Amino acid sequence: MKKHLNWVIVPMIILLASCEKSDRPSVDPYQYVPTSLGQFVISDIEEKIYSAGKDQPVVKKWQEKDQVIKKSVDSESITTLIFSRSLRTSETAPWEKSKEYSVKIYPDKVLTTVDNRTDMNLIFPLNGQTEWNGNTYHSADPQKYHYESLNKPATVSKLSFDNSITVVEREDSSAINQYIGIKKYALGVGLIFDDQIAYEYCQTEECFASDIKKIESGYHRVKMVSQFGTVK
Repeated sequence: MKKHLNWVIVPMIILLASCEKSDRPSVDPYQYVPTSLGQFVISDIEEKIYSAGKDQPVVKKWQEKDQVIKKSVDSESITTLIFSRSLRTSETAPWEKSKEYSVKIYPDKVLTTVDNRTDMNLIFPLNGQTEWNGNTYHSADPQKYHYESLNKPATVSKLSFDNSITVVEREDSSAINQYIGIKKYALGVGLIFDDQIAYEYCQTEECFASDIKKIESGYHRVKMVSQFGTVK
């Protein structure tokens, strides 16, 4: 009797598992980049700038608005997006246009060109085991990027997203410096979080003897989404 029950239960478990898997919505990885005309993301930015001889950093805060203003698709199915970036010092201040930049979506990668520098932000297909050189298209030293999480829920600035990916662009730390670059992208929205750190630590004997690292110079800039949508 027990053997008979096992033959019944096992197929049922397999059937339920397959149904659960098939019922999950598929994720289009290209939708981690905003692709609709008028689509925008507004972000809050805080930047701390450290300078030698100063005990406290200079803190700056502002907002950025990135909006798709042009879109084209060529004969090879490569999508080119032109974004307009505007800045303001507070939620009540008027927007002032800062620049335009381009994003190209290829079948295997996403290239973003800002101020004549092209970075390879994402590659396809999404794979947690893959590494790539984000600096391939400019003269900076090679920098290995990798995905830390794929298609996972995320919460940023009290906004919740069902699907997000995390890209670790840099994660170096030593006794004399620290460099970190981490970005999160949300499905159907785009960039929702960007954490960039570049510290140079104090290197005197007194500093090396201390358990607490003293920042001699550098910056810490955090960008977090506060609003997103599409202007028709």
